[in-house]
Amino acid sequence: MLKDIFEEASQAIQDGLNSIVLHPSVVLLNVIVFLIMLFFVKHFLWGKITLFLEQRQQALTEEFDKASEERQNAQALEQKAISEYERMKAETDSLKSKLTQDAYKQQEKLIEEAKKEAKHRIEQADKDIEYEIQRANEDIRQSIKEIAFAAAEKIVKREINQDEHNDIIDELIEERDDLKHE
Repeated sequence: MLKDIFEEASQAIQDGLNSIVLHPSVVLLNVIVFLIMLFFVKHFLWGKITLFLEQRQQALTEEFDKASEERQNAQALEQKAISEYERMKAETDSLKSKLTQDAYKQQEKLIEEAKKEAKHRIEQADKDIEYEIQRANEDIRQSIKEIAFAAAEKIVKREINQDEHNDIIDELIEERDDLKHE
């Protein structure tokens, strides 16, 4: 099958070459038509075709230049965005670190103030307790003085025996208890 195709192609080429020799007028006519066509294309179309091709080439060059410029601008913007991002990241990290340190300092300050306040309150409570103890002791001394004075007064007023003595002591204790409850 391939052999048949090859033989047909060879035969067609052979016939074409033989036709030049056998029919020179056809060849001459083809040459004249080709020259007319060449003149027509050269005279009427060649300028428009070359102008169109030059314009197309110029437009492609401009588009290529624009694309190249935009790519460079995009790369520059990308680099600027990356550097801005890195700067902002560093700034954020720095700010975060500073705020963390400030928070720790504030926390330490608050703890220190709380310790001072607690110490002050404990000292004040100790002073208040000491004052209350002194006052209670003073009240007890005063009560003892009053009881002793009252006892001496009652002893002097009358001659007492054992039963009266016990009654006086009971009475003095009751008076003292009444004074405490007031």
